[in-house]
Amino acid sequence: MKRLICFATALLLMGAAGAADKVVQSSARRAPKWIGGMEEGYFIVSAQAATLSDAQEKAMTQLREQIVSAVATRLHSSTTITMHEVTDNGNIDFHKELDSRLSVQAADIPYLADISPSHAEAYYWAKIRRKDQSTYYIYHIKYPLSNSKLRLMVEEYEKQQKVLNDSLQAFASTNLADYHSLDQILLRHSQLKQFAASLREDDERQDICAAVRRNYEQMLSQNLHIAVLDSDRQRTTVALFYGDTQLENALKPKTKSNCLTAIETKITPNTAVLTYDFSTGCYDEDQNWLDVQYTVLGKKTSTRCYIR
Repeated sequence: MKRLICFATALLLMGAAGAADKVVQSSARRAPKWIGGMEEGYFIVSAQAATLSDAQEKAMTQLREQIVSAVATRLHSSTTITMHEVTDNGNIDFHKELDSRLSVQAADIPYLADISPSHAEAYYWAKIRRKDQSTYYIYHIKYPLSNSKLRLMVEEYEKQQKVLNDSLQAFASTNLADYHSLDQILLRHSQLKQFAASLREDDERQDICAAVRRNYEQMLSQNLHIAVLDSDRQRTTVALFYGDTQLENALKPKTKSNCLTAIETKITPNTAVLTYDFSTGCYDEDQNWLDVQYTVLGKKTSTRCYIR
């Protein structure tokens, strides 16, 4: 494994300034020998700013960025999903492919949250006065991070990403035709939304989640339909189907008619039984119809049944 090294740039800045810059205050009488050097198992970083606190914060930021870079160079890869729509006789399916992509986000490395100046093995700062009498600060940090610890960070990161990618793959591989309950389909859609909400807003998987969610909704829109199982002048029985699969559901459909009155709905696990009064407002010579409409995920599915 590569040695963990970092070159301090601030010392070069001091050297370039030459006699024009002067140390007027520092954390120690002499600058440590490790500044500008390299040591295995350590990150050595430096930063300068107008104030001491800003210089320290910039140095800590550089430290975190270098740790993220070190993790990235040791990662195998993360997984993303490419989806291709395939339509067959009106039924929509999706072919999934896995692409390998390297992507490391600092927010996904828990170790970074524990990094603080108090955990540094050594530090040194100096206040420098320029020839024009203006001043600035340089802050140097020597931070311990062994190769074994770095390996653990890489392993933890890869495990975390694998869990997320496996979950996303499972969502992308969901076939709504396998479900026999509308509640199960809606639950899967809700779980996908919750999964997306658990990700960072800038996570590249957000786009995939949105695509999978649109696929769910498109598959429902294309394949969800209402079937009239039987109908006469006393009642009409309808069922909600996904493709050829009759769905269990507890939804109460909306109804509308040009002549039927006293329409009532009775819900069973697989059907909706609609009863009504035909004789009061309907006539044999007219087209007497009953509209039935379900709303699923904001999309309306309807059918018209003619009562004879």
